Amino acid sequence: MGMWLIPALIAIVIISVISFVSTLKIAKMTSERKSEKDTPISETVEEYATMLNPIVWVYGIFLLFLGIMIFYYWSKVGY
Repeated sequence: MGMWLIPALIAIVIISVISFVSTLKIAKMTSERKSEKDTPISETVEEYATMLNPIVWVYGIFLLFLGIMIFYYWSKVGY
């Protein structure tokens, strides 16, 4: 096992869980629609449209993971 296996698996699990939960929420919203026509967009979605985008979440998790790895190796090896 390489040194990147466990951190990569943790990142994969986190991204998979967030994607699965987002998919379930969207599927639930779609099944609860009252008509086939589009419903008005809520004010929350209009104000925070990028926060509901899964790609933004993946980039955020990646940057967090990268920061943790850099800090870990910096603290282990030193400057």
